[in-house]
Amino acid sequence: MARKSLLFVGIVLLVVGILIRKLTGLDVFGLLMIITGVICKTVYKARSGEYKPGKELIFLGLGLLLFLSGLYLRSIEQEIINPTYLIVAGLSLKIVFIIRFIQIVRRTEVTTKNSKQNAA
Repeated sequence: MARKSLLFVGIVLLVVGILIRKLTGLDVFGLLMIITGVICKTVYKARSGEYKPGKELIFLGLGLLLFLSGLYLRSIEQEIINPTYLIVAGLSLKIVFIIRFIQIVRRTEVTTKNSKQNAA
């Protein structure tokens, strides 16, 4: 349980951040909680050993930056850029990260499985 505390803290921060953004006028504070929750979850995945971070984290970082920037710009109603473009681009980069993450984890599982069979 102690090892998963970082994961649980990240999930709680995500949920509370979303609720704060939706139910109160504290958009920036909710956004900071969401970002902190995502960072906690990413650190947990890297420390747990089931995932070894690489260059694909650039997709996650840029995706989150674009997505959260779009959410913030939507809340202040500015005229510089349509926030929908940032949100869609951010979500697209996050999807690319998820696909790449799944490929890496599957490859690691197959390699581990084959090395165990060869050792036996």
